[in-house]
Amino acid sequence: MILALGLAGLVLSGLLVRVHAQAHAGIASFCTVSDLLDCDRVAMSRFSVFLGLPVAVWGALGYGLATALAVWGLAGRRPHPGWPAGLLVLLSGAAVAASLALALVSELAIGAWCLLCAGSWAIAAGLLAAALRACRPAGAGAAIRADLGSLRARPGRTALVAAAALAVVALAAAIYPRYWEKPRSRAAPPAVALRPGAAAGTLTIVEYSDYACPFCARAHEEMRSLLAEHPEVTLVRRHFPLDPSCNPAVKRAIHPSACSLARAGICAEEQGRFPEMDDALFRNQREGAPLEDLAARVGLEGERFRACLAAPSTAARLAADVSEGIRAGVRATPSYVVAGTVHAGQLPEGLLPAPRHPQGGAAEK
Repeated sequence: MILALGLAGLVLSGLLVRVHAQAHAGIASFCTVSDLLDCDRVAMSRFSVFLGLPVAVWGALGYGLATALAVWGLAGRRPHPGWPAGLLVLLSGAAVAASLALALVSELAIGAWCLLCAGSWAIAAGLLAAALRACRPAGAGAAIRADLGSLRARPGRTALVAAAALAVVALAAAIYPRYWEKPRSRAAPPAVALRPGAAAGTLTIVEYSDYACPFCARAHEEMRSLLAEHPEVTLVRRHFPLDPSCNPAVKRAIHPSACSLARAGICAEEQGRFPEMDDALFRNQREGAPLEDLAARVGLEGERFRACLAAPSTAARLAADVSEGIRAGVRATPSYVVAGTVHAGQLPEGLLPAPRHPQGGAAEK
């Protein structure tokens, strides 16, 4: 039973890891059904990450350990007959305590519940019940003492296993992409062929982006480097804020300020300062400076900028971008449309030709 529950927990944790990543990319999950039952809202909260890893990844590590202990217990080569029921009681007890804490956070701090999370909590409770049953007839206390005694009797092996477990956690924390973090501010790169509208080029890429999206900020830096290497490529920027106040395809406010930020980009374009404002808006994700301060920094006329933000023509331009994105099939940001095909998240490898040397020859990969 413990083995089955551990495997079920691993599968559910994998789903939660995916929901967490998709929510931060602006893709609605199947388990968001109402304001109260909203997996995406839970995933977007600051409580969804603990010590540099999503809570779902910690769940996967815990269920993986429970599964490994269950396999060890079934294998027959055990330090004593009751092994490892005591360790499983400690592990599942910690999981249940964490589940109760997360349930309180969902109710009191987030104001929404995640059905998949609740399923994981139920599995943790089932693991604890099964582990306590496995401790019969001696009881949980005796089983815990026996298992800890076995570990103390083999200090070298115990230290090796503990070091391996810590190494797995450290490796996961080091390599897991921190897509939920706002990118750090950087100096603006040299201007390249970034245009808000269409232009002639060997290849035209239409990018749908959101100034409040951390994924988009990283993609912005990568795209500027790519354009510097590929002068034959034209980038057409379109705004697709994940904010229902201007985007009818979005049912909940993933980035509540995104529509106003998009209007600021449009108004900077009106004054011929779009590339500068484009950089400033993405870099401002960490700083959070007011839009008028950004406008002043990039050299926009203040009164003209304020009038433009409220102008019906600006709202119409933004609505046109959003409508084009909806017709193209855009569902998340950043998304790239090339020859009518939507590529969500990033451009596929091999889509662009090899960079050319200044002399005109193709660079080696």
